Amino acid sequence: MASDQVRGMLRALVIAAAGAGGAVAAMRGLYATALLAALITVWIAALDLVDRGPRRPPAPPPPAPVFPGEEERRRLNAYLDLSPAPLVALDDGRLRVVNRAARRLLGASDLVADPPEGLVAALSETRPGRTVTIDIGQDADVRSFALATGDLALTGRMTRIGALIDIDAELKAAEAAALRDLVQVLSHEIVNALTPIASLAETAVAMLDDPEPALPKIREAIETVARRAASLHRFGESYRTLAKLPLPIPARIPLTGFANDLTALFTTRWPHIAFTADLEEAPAFLLADPDQLTAAIWAVLQNAAEALDATPTPHVTLAIQARVGETRITMTDNGPGIPAENLKDIFRPFFTTKQAGSGIGLALARQIVRGHNGDLTLTHSLAGQTRFESILPSVVAP
Repeated sequence: MASDQVRGMLRALVIAAAGAGGAVAAMRGLYATALLAALITVWIAALDLVDRGPRRPPAPPPPAPVFPGEEERRRLNAYLDLSPAPLVALDDGRLRVVNRAARRLLGASDLVADPPEGLVAALSETRPGRTVTIDIGQDADVRSFALATGDLALTGRMTRIGALIDIDAELKAAEAAALRDLVQVLSHEIVNALTPIASLAETAVAMLDDPEPALPKIREAIETVARRAASLHRFGESYRTLAKLPLPIPARIPLTGFANDLTALFTTRWPHIAFTADLEEAPAFLLADPDQLTAAIWAVLQNAAEALDATPTPHVTLAIQARVGETRITMTDNGPGIPAENLKDIFRPFFTTKQAGSGIGLALARQIVRGHNGDLTLTHSLAGQTRFESILPSVVAP
């Protein structure tokens, strides 16, 4: 009987923790997957211990008797204390802490005498499978948590279990990682640009000190410095464009005209590349920022065209399709494909394999599409076919 209760409690706790993990994953996929895996591991390990518990008749009582199921409960408590997510229980309107993380957060060993404002109500009103956000703390030390719940029936009485995921901590960790990556990229690009500029400038100064300065060579060095400085300036402007993308201003876009404009632009710029616009399954209209959406799709098409230099019969296809709840824009080319070692970097700002590339095209395109609550992904890349897909939510245009 005790083991059955332990199994029930474990199931409820895992349901609650999984719901919270899903909430955090919905917030741009932070570290909730690792947390969920840890909780599931705890669940399996605890169940295994319960299932393999002693089946033989109990030995004669020791001086300090251990009741049936007590050892399993102790082990369960030890496992639950390893969870970084605070776990709480609502029993007859009273809030109790379940593990060490909850005791540390709420400052109680069992019954929480003074629960944070709104926590009991949120725990009581949030149905299993749903998630809400709640702030816990005082003054400047206020943290946001995702709360998910599950119900547990023990001894004929329902107990509501809740798991709390510290959203602020997850966001700060993600922001720190993003900032670190950005600083590495910027420092790498700036140093790479400044090194030859400094070297050529020193060379030009040294040549001026010659008794008979070689003016043509000095002029060539200075012109090279000017070109490299202009390139560095363009890099800075590209970064500013990426960092200060304005919010989209949605408008009613007739997709036939949208595709025709892109076709005209593409065939004028690359007349030797066959271009096909497939609108057979396209909706009539799309609600989006026309300038931003054009820039995003054009960046992908340009990337495709530049990859087709060595392809004998280059071909690019733009297909727009209506799907349930979404509009899918697919861009396909028959080029050599993207090298496997570059797949994880193609959307990283300033990453490029082109000598004159800025490395912001695909990064900016994805940022634009995500600004429209959609996404841009690489769905296929092999020799002979590379395909990008942009998914935008279908909104009925007025």
